[in-house]
Amino acid sequence: MKNNKLTLHYMIAAAAIAVVLYALYLLYQDPERIRFLILTIIACAVVALGQILIIRQKKSLNKK
Repeated sequence: MKNNKLTLHYMIAAAAIAVVLYALYLLYQDPERIRFLILTIIACAVVALGQILIIRQKKSLNKK
């Protein structure tokens, strides 16, 4: 069960990183939508960072 929860965190982090990369691509294609895309990039980057920190914390708890 714990492995499934960890996999879920990996999937959320990967999806958030993919959204950030796609938003950067869209920003390159259409710079007029900068406000919305920058907000999307910041929000998804925070989500990805949070998921990575959760993964690190859970892995360190399993080693003890």
